Amino acid sequence: MRGIRPLPMIALAGLLLVGAGTRVWTPSRGENDPLALAAALSEAYHQLAERVGPAVVQVKTYRKGRSRRRNVQDGSGVIVRPEGVVVTNNHVVAGSEDFMVVLTNGRRLEARLLGADEDTDLAVLQVDAEGLVHAPLDPDIQADVGEIVLAMGNPMGLGHTVTSGIVSGTGRTDLDIAFYEDFIQTDAAINPGNSGGPLIDLQGQVLGINTALGLSSNGDDGIAFAIPSRMVRRVVDDILLYGQVRRGFLGVRNYGPWYADRRLDAARANGYRGTSRIVISEVEEGTPAETAGVEVDDILLSIHGLRITDQKSFRTAIADTPPGVQTTLCIWRDGEELELAVTMTARE
Repeated sequence: MRGIRPLPMIALAGLLLVGAGTRVWTPSRGENDPLALAAALSEAYHQLAERVGPAVVQVKTYRKGRSRRRNVQDGSGVIVRPEGVVVTNNHVVAGSEDFMVVLTNGRRLEARLLGADEDTDLAVLQVDAEGLVHAPLDPDIQADVGEIVLAMGNPMGLGHTVTSGIVSGTGRTDLDIAFYEDFIQTDAAINPGNSGGPLIDLQGQVLGINTALGLSSNGDDGIAFAIPSRMVRRVVDDILLYGQVRRGFLGVRNYGPWYADRRLDAARANGYRGTSRIVISEVEEGTPAETAGVEVDDILLSIHGLRITDQKSFRTAIADTPPGVQTTLCIWRDGEELELAVTMTARE
């Protein structure tokens, strides 16, 4: 079975950062031909497309008609395991009954739906084939703001396509794209049909799954979003193991905006300078929060390393924490930050 091996970082002979016409990085080997630099980057893109491209697929969805099945819509996907496990977006497969995966070489494979998670807009398909190239999901990989990325997929029914850009931001929430949100923002061009394809870095590693693009009618043309690999890996693992996604349960409630503002004002007077607006109003008895020592009026800063700012990021951080695994709550209480060990249970 062939997997995608990370590419070694291609050593560009030198990079020139243009700022007031001043060269601020000196080439390490005396190579300062701008065409050579451009050619090196072009070759990097070419190698990435050749290595990762075969793992990227077109996903075709169908509904059964009276005489024949009808194509509903097309999207993209990526093979993430050698046994033919394919990740795509839930909105690509929703409402459909039959599925087909088309490889970059034109080979068509019937697929079956193993499970879908509407709350993260992810779905998992299975094809029965051997020798498939796959692009593994590393749950520990992080997207860095400013790094170069490639978006791969099958937009507009045109076939295999690669676009480039940078990571514009991470941890994007409150976008009303999904119930649980922790998006990577990129300016790599994503179009209808790209949904479900991978966003990769210059080592060929999957940073996330492309899920949404900005609309020029809303003034956000050139903005696109991807679900981070950490979240995708959790959804895939749970669907393969349990047939559904198991999410964490902490056992707390937080104040609404008006009451939270009053308590945040008091906390700021005591030195609080954070951005979280999640102030605990209730700790339920017999829950992981009570066992961990969470108290009323604690301000939650992060869970499982995921920074909390608002209600949506709070909800996502809890849901993204695996049940039964000990993790850390970071809180602000009485003028200082504290870390509490907690083991969440599974949400009912």
